[in-house]
Amino acid sequence: MQKKFDAVNNDRDSALSSALEYIHEQLEAMKLKTKDAVRAELMCEESLVSLMNHADFSVLPYFSVNVRKIFGNVIIDLKVPGQEFEFSGTSEISPLKDNDALQESYESIQRLVLHSFIQYISYRHSGKINTVRINAVLSNYSGLFKTLTALILAVVSGLLLRNFAPESVSLFLNDNIFAPIRSVFLNGLKMCVIPIVFCSVVSCIADMGGLSGIKQAGGKIIKYFIIANIMGLAVGLCIMYIFRPGTGANMTAASSETVQTQTLSLAGNLVHIVAGNIVRPFLEGDMLQIMAIAFFVGLAISLTGAKMIRKFSDEINMIFMKITEFFLYLTYIVVFCSIASMIITTGAGTLFSAAGVIFTLIGGHVIIFVIFCLAVKFSAKLNPFTMIRKSVPLLATSFSTCSSIAAIPDALKCSDDMGIPSSLYSFSVPLGLSLGKAVTPVYYWVMVLSAANLYGVDIAPSLIVSLSVTILLLSITTPAMPGSGIISLSVLLTQAGCPLEFIGLAVSIEMLTDFTATMAVSFGNLACTLLAAADDNILDRDKYNRP
Repeated sequence: MQKKFDAVNNDRDSALSSALEYIHEQLEAMKLKTKDAVRAELMCEESLVSLMNHADFSVLPYFSVNVRKIFGNVIIDLKVPGQEFEFSGTSEISPLKDNDALQESYESIQRLVLHSFIQYISYRHSGKINTVRINAVLSNYSGLFKTLTALILAVVSGLLLRNFAPESVSLFLNDNIFAPIRSVFLNGLKMCVIPIVFCSVVSCIADMGGLSGIKQAGGKIIKYFIIANIMGLAVGLCIMYIFRPGTGANMTAASSETVQTQTLSLAGNLVHIVAGNIVRPFLEGDMLQIMAIAFFVGLAISLTGAKMIRKFSDEINMIFMKITEFFLYLTYIVVFCSIASMIITTGAGTLFSAAGVIFTLIGGHVIIFVIFCLAVKFSAKLNPFTMIRKSVPLLATSFSTCSSIAAIPDALKCSDDMGIPSSLYSFSVPLGLSLGKAVTPVYYWVMVLSAANLYGVDIAPSLIVSLSVTILLLSITTPAMPGSGIISLSVLLTQAGCPLEFIGLAVSIEMLTDFTATMAVSFGNLACTLLAAADDNILDRDKYNRP
């Protein structure tokens, strides 16, 4: 709620005191935690003093304070008329000197206070008004609330456009607005993933100090990732034989279109990891080959001490992480455009026809989530609810973006908050993009067996074994991007003898379950990292249990 304070007819100090008292009352009414309220009031006091020192009330006779709560975030806007100046929170901090005057000392302390809270404060000048925005509280659930709002609006808009608007208008909006925005978002993430993964692995391996460090830190995390994929394979097969979605539908294929069966072998995939051409993996986005190259580059840096290359890798990684943040501003718009586009092009009937498969997939994701929690409880001897609480920002970003790549910054921060050493999580987080996808085997089994049930295709026990091997290999090699599973699914459908028409339905199902799938992937990767740290006795358990 915004309130104006007269600074011309009243004493400025009195107006300032009234504004601070108003802020205190509003924060108290919002029932903030004591530490959050005290921090917010301190930031407001120092910011207002700085703004009042540069105020010009000939422009406006008052200044305003706006305190509001949006999606769990508490935001305070302070607007004071005046000329643009170098706000204390953004200026450099100079050390106090013994001969500083009292006023100079106070201003130095003020700059120090604001600078310490700079991540919560932003300043801008527009129309002869200086504005300071203070993020008093940043809710971990705001992203989730925004995503759900975008989903609801997308369903409503999609239904209205498909059922009531002229078809030409609906298709025009889909082809020229919804689909392009989603494509720009996904292309932006794809552009960033290769340099982020490559530079992260290079830096991590270089920091480990040779093969002994790599063996100690990397061996156990790889073991847990492989176990997680095998677990996902078993969960997917079990839930399909329990729920059997699509049974009795007796759908008939409209055509016999198939793709050439791709033969995959364990030896062939192991040989494929080492690229014969250093450029081709980057052009084709072959993530395992890229990580293998990064491994050798990082190892060479560690053994040769090439500090300049190590620093260059860190700078490139930082740049592309920032670029990723730019694209994440489109997250909620992309969620809206994706769902609205699906309803416009396929209709609401798609949602109902795929309901059984959707609920089976989501059930599989929940089961995997629970298994990881049990592993944290009984293997690492830790409280899983603590992990869930500290993982909320990661889960919200994963749900919002449907991309483990976009959640990398949150994964790194959550790992650090849980007391996992950076030497481990800086290696495991990017590695998890290729190896740590326990939900991918669930997705493949549910899709293949649902297609078999829908079209009446019999899956022999011997085929189950060969499909299991293929699914396990594909779950490792499939890139962690929305829609990438459809490419590999065509191989599995052909191997199982199912019509490829099912892919059209699979696309819609994947869009509707990507939210929970990515959450389960991110949570599973974090759990594997936590288990590896606990297993190696390098986990800071005090930091993990810290509120």
